[in-house]
Amino acid sequence: MSASEEFNVTGGLQSRRDLISGLPEELATECLVRVPFEFHSSLKSVSRLWQSLISSDHSFDRERRRLGKDESLLCLVQPLTSPTYPVNSSVDGEVSEKKKEEEGESHSHQQQQPRVIGTPLYGLSVYNATLDTWHRVAIPERIPLFCECVALQDAGKVLLIGGWDPETLQPVKDVFVLDFSAAGRSWRRGKPMSAARSFFACAAVGPTKVYVAGGHDDQKNAIKSAEVYDVEKDEWVTIPPMTEGRDECHGFSMAADLGFCVLSGYGTETQGQFRSDAEIYDPVSNSWTVVQNVWRFADLSPRGRTAAVIESAGDFRGCKLWCFVDSQRQCQPRWEVEDDSMKWRLVMETIRLPVTTMTSVFAASLSGQAVAMIGGGGEESGTMMMMTKGEKNGGKWSHVSTPSVFSSLPFSYASIYV
Repeated sequence: MSASEEFNVTGGLQSRRDLISGLPEELATECLVRVPFEFHSSLKSVSRLWQSLISSDHSFDRERRRLGKDESLLCLVQPLTSPTYPVNSSVDGEVSEKKKEEEGESHSHQQQQPRVIGTPLYGLSVYNATLDTWHRVAIPERIPLFCECVALQDAGKVLLIGGWDPETLQPVKDVFVLDFSAAGRSWRRGKPMSAARSFFACAAVGPTKVYVAGGHDDQKNAIKSAEVYDVEKDEWVTIPPMTEGRDECHGFSMAADLGFCVLSGYGTETQGQFRSDAEIYDPVSNSWTVVQNVWRFADLSPRGRTAAVIESAGDFRGCKLWCFVDSQRQCQPRWEVEDDSMKWRLVMETIRLPVTTMTSVFAASLSGQAVAMIGGGGEESGTMMMMTKGEKNGGKWSHVSTPSVFSSLPFSYASIYV
């Protein structure tokens, strides 16, 4: 019997045969969607009917979401705290530990020259905020240092893009595609970018596309160029360059209008002096617009200190950002800017970090909550902290249990529901 004969989707999940013997279809379906994400691959091995159900073009995922049984994942690209004894897991989340010699065997065929001494290995860590658990995704290749992490929710995929080759420390064009959908849980190499780059702006725009712009090349020159990747077609298309080269810039989606925002960054000759403006790409006009006076901290990189949040107001057109600052920095609680044509609007709200002095920090948003990983020493170092929804500036930060192997400061992140 084919998959289509075994079940169909009409508002809910249905099947012609019993999913679970003796139980009505609706009750059996509710039982299966309650199974945690990490065990879904095991469910598929029970029967052909279950395999068809779980692999049904994201229908199983949608049913989990409809019933409120989906899980919120925060994917973090971070240095391995113990590279000689890393923790690895499958994409499904089954945790295992591999010895140093096993790790070396799995990657020996890729090593063209000795690795630079002291260079950390990077991994993809996943914090399951729903179940309060951690695991590390096993990828059968060393992922680039400082690669960008971006999620495509509708496609159920997380991408790792660009960064530095861990052997040569040169920018790369690499693209890794990890399938987090019930149908997949696999990884593959995507088509490389047309240009090698690192420390660039990157964001998912729409259901299948990822935009990249700026960063620097192998000579540490700030880049103007930009391109867009279609994950379903596995192809890159070059778009017009920005007006300025921008290294260490940060990217966001202008969700309502499918625009792509590149925030701040600096030029080749002004390294470390962060620009106050942003550039927004309009796919309709195929052009860039400059928005002035967005980033108001010339001494701070926006990377790890800004996070896009969903704006619930129906008439809002633009991008709302959280700006994370330490408790002693003087700044406005909120500011709003528009471009000259008043088509694009950027709203920035400050979130006070739970520290009294400036330390290393990486901040993000997850399911409408503010999240921060604190580093650089001090009482809060090596832990993740989270604000509950709605507390913001007046609320209290709570600690997230963070195993030591997941305590290093991330470089990039993406969040996705499964």
